[in-house]
Amino acid sequence: MCFKIGGMVGAIAILLSNGSAIAQDAERYVTVGHDKLGNSVALDTETIKGTTYKLYGMYGDGVFETTFDASCKESRLFLNRIAIYGSEGQLLEEDKEKGEIPFVASSSPGKGMKIVCQKIGARGW
Repeated sequence: MCFKIGGMVGAIAILLSNGSAIAQDAERYVTVGHDKLGNSVALDTETIKGTTYKLYGMYGDGVFETTFDASCKESRLFLNRIAIYGSEGQLLEEDKEKGEIPFVASSSPGKGMKIVCQKIGARGW
């Protein structure tokens, strides 16, 4: 598992830090915003399951992964998990505290939610 995550962290880090990636990664990771330092925040389109989705961004030498659940019909957003991975893919920190967060359409989680809701054909999106 660490090897798989390690390779993923490397690919995500390259994509997010300089915006270039091989075509396969560019299609998989869709930029939905930027952090305070100007680094991209990306939606992983291959891990979308129903209304659950993951966003990735740079965190020091590693990557953070945030998992959300969307309630498309109600425009509600729920945070499920935050994980921080080191440059070799090792899990450094994890927070599994769940709860509703404010839905802000212009935020990275909000833009990710819009893509997910459109993908499943939810009304109003």
